[in-house]
Amino acid sequence: MKPIRILTASIPEALSVLGEAYPAPDFEYTAVLTLAEATSQLDQPYDLIACSVHFNDGQFYDFLRIAKAHPIARDVPFLVHFTGMENKRHYVSQSVEIASKALGAAEIIPIYQWRNELGNEEAFRKYREVIHKWVGR
Repeated sequence: MKPIRILTASIPEALSVLGEAYPAPDFEYTAVLTLAEATSQLDQPYDLIACSVHFNDGQFYDFLRIAKAHPIARDVPFLVHFTGMENKRHYVSQSVEIASKALGAAEIIPIYQWRNELGNEEAFRKYREVIHKWVGR
């Protein structure tokens, strides 16, 4: 079976755990750290796009908007990750979720919360279940 191809618009602090989140051979991921890098990848045949709320100093809304307007990427499920500080204020996380869904995000993933509550292994297993649901395999 082909690996699930993921474009992950990340933050530098998360790069060290991406291999745990997307283990080979079931997953193949490309990590980008800037909006320019992310948009340059949208012509590629990804199965899923994953983006941190803190991507490129808060440019995740821009990337989401660009991806959903792109002729190839518009139909690719786009997951938004809460990665930490935004969970400190419920109204902030609620606003991010509402705006993200309005712009076309498939789902908002509280990965930071899951990692704190469940540990990395179980949190990433739960996250991969969400990926499989959106990718359909």
